Amino acid sequence: MVYLKSPAIIIAGAAGFKIPYEIVRYLAGRKEQILTKEDIKEYLTLALISILLIIIAAWVEANVTLKIAKAVLNST
Repeated sequence: MVYLKSPAIIIAGAAGFKIPYEIVRYLAGRKEQILTKEDIKEYLTLALISILLIIIAAWVEANVTLKIAKAVLNST
């Protein structure tokens, strides 16, 4: 299902840019520490949400979509 995959990919992209963004902020002198506990917590939250959405989307794709496709094909 596209409805769950797209947000999961966007969130995964945001998580992937989180740590490099914080490193650049540190190198630019806008932060005193490279990574704080809050930064790591935000990264892990984004990563876990993305993983959960991808797992749910995979389950829906394997189970629900297959049943819908079979029903549509049998009705014609």
